[in-house]
Amino acid sequence: MQAATDVQMILKKRTAINTLAVAVVIVLIVIAGAGAYYFLVYSPSTTTTTTTPLTGSLNLITFTDPSNAWLKWAATQFEALHPGVTINIVAQGFSQYANTEATSLQTGSNTYDIITYTSTSALRFLPWVVPLNNVITLNSSDIPGPQLAFGGLYRNATTGVTQTIGVPYDTSTFAIFYRTDIFDSPTLNSSFYNQYHVSLDPNKWTSWQNLLEADNFLVNQTKTVPYGIIFDADQSHDIIDTFPAIYGSYYSQDSSVNGGNPQGGLTNWGIMFKGSAAAGKNPAPSFNSTSGVQALQLFYQAVKYDPQPFTEVNYGTVFVPLQSGQAAGALMFTADATSLPNSTINGKYGVATLPGGYAETGTDFYAVSKYSSNQPLAEAFLAYLITPKVNAEIYYQAQEFPISKAAVHLIDANQSLPQWQRTIVDRVFQTGAEGWANPPNLTITSTQLIPAFNQPIYNFLTTSDGSSTAALQALNNAAAAWAKAVG
Repeated sequence: MQAATDVQMILKKRTAINTLAVAVVIVLIVIAGAGAYYFLVYSPSTTTTTTTPLTGSLNLITFTDPSNAWLKWAATQFEALHPGVTINIVAQGFSQYANTEATSLQTGSNTYDIITYTSTSALRFLPWVVPLNNVITLNSSDIPGPQLAFGGLYRNATTGVTQTIGVPYDTSTFAIFYRTDIFDSPTLNSSFYNQYHVSLDPNKWTSWQNLLEADNFLVNQTKTVPYGIIFDADQSHDIIDTFPAIYGSYYSQDSSVNGGNPQGGLTNWGIMFKGSAAAGKNPAPSFNSTSGVQALQLFYQAVKYDPQPFTEVNYGTVFVPLQSGQAAGALMFTADATSLPNSTINGKYGVATLPGGYAETGTDFYAVSKYSSNQPLAEAFLAYLITPKVNAEIYYQAQEFPISKAAVHLIDANQSLPQWQRTIVDRVFQTGAEGWANPPNLTITSTQLIPAFNQPIYNFLTTSDGSSTAALQALNNAAAAWAKAVG
């Protein structure tokens, strides 16, 4: 059972806010030979060059994940470039690694030089990590701002200063995977358009109602598949990802909740809180609103096209009906795509942003412990991981998706790969650039906010009549708990 739990938890690539703002641009170059680390620091008035030899050892702790194959490969390559450097990678189950990290860091231990965290757990580790603004390149023209913002940035509400606290290494978003042999069918497209006056292509949907129409058309009317686009409503965690994914479209169009920040809300607060707040005050929850009710009612309708009971769908199973060809698609994290190449739909699937042209992000991060006895070496290795040629290998080594735009271009130029594979890599990166529809990543997100939200929403989905009155009551219950928790 533990192994099964870990597999499910591995897939928790959590969720983008606003745009990347870094005051000083750092260009970092790792050069083979002589075991040296060179970086150029550019500021408006000065340019300096520093050479520091890289020696010593690092301990990096992470969770068991397909990307670890790439991480181990990169460590070996880095050691070859820098004789005398040793990198030890410790991988633990998802349910274990974060507590191992926190227990060590709380004591001031230097056991781990580099730690791993997910987007929603970012601020849990804030007290123990090194600000990276002035030491590692995080170029907004190469790394999508939303992928960095949700988990990689921390904005101090008192001072207004934003710090970079972690380095994203993969593009991971919550997006729509769909069967191209169905949604690109000229016959089905013609019939669907004649009836609904909308394209069947998910890339062209402008509202979530288009998705429900497609589900009804493919499942009930044409009986093309037994199931529609699978939604995950697991109570333990997954509802906190599925609801914001839907809610993003409604939030962005409702100025009464987005407060002038329609794409992402306030940094660290996300779209589940209002996009503005009075001076010295925390923002109020945004979802107990007309927009929230509409999103929740759509959620209620969408799970009717899941395998029943829909409550058995979770991170570890959401892609299974798509794998077997029984479902039209799945709303899932792009990391789950590692399960699709060896399935019955190999070469017959695509990925699209959510209706309206956005996504939810779920990128993972590496950070440098402030207790590390070799911080320059740790920073150099993290910078190495996001260099284009190295970052591109995350796809070849683990079938996961690079965070670097230049790395995506390298893969796109690889003529030995089928065009459909290169298209998937490019489309995933595009979803990453629009991944702003996210829950909060406050220090209490996992411990207090998620259970306080998931419970009433789960009850609504499983026991209510789906009415707007029942939806608002569930959202009000969650909002009251959130308002109390954040003060």
